[in-house]
Amino acid sequence: MKRKFLLGIFMVLFFGLTGCSLDINISTDDKKPDVIDNGNNQEKEDSKQYENEVFKEVVVSKSNGDITVKGKARVFEGVFQYAVISGSEILLENHYQTDGAPAWGSFEITIDKELLAKEEVSFELFVYSAKDGSKTDTLRIPIK
Repeated sequence: MKRKFLLGIFMVLFFGLTGCSLDINISTDDKKPDVIDNGNNQEKEDSKQYENEVFKEVVVSKSNGDITVKGKARVFEGVFQYAVISGSEILLENHYQTDGAPAWGSFEITIDKELLAKEEVSFELFVYSAKDGSKTDTLRIPIK
């Protein structure tokens, strides 16, 4: 009787903990990023902040033709990816490491002006899913 009771408790704990550890991944790829106009009288890019659930306070600034993207990220182990894209061509893809979740880690990424020579260039912040390797939590920012 005691064995059955302990076995029952063990099974409840095992399945309960297994159910709690399921990886539920909500992709924001279909959502447009939130753009916040903070009312600054600076260049147009400087007056906008971009954000989603994973990236916040993201601002773009220009200096000597180079682009700097600054913001905060809350990602697993502090690692996220970024890319510079022209149409469907990936001009640059790399990763960045900052403070890991649940903290909001700051980042600053500078993009060389040579990558910006093409038309319709955009900058993407995203995370690769540990579950299936797909891009998740994508924040796409147009760069003109």
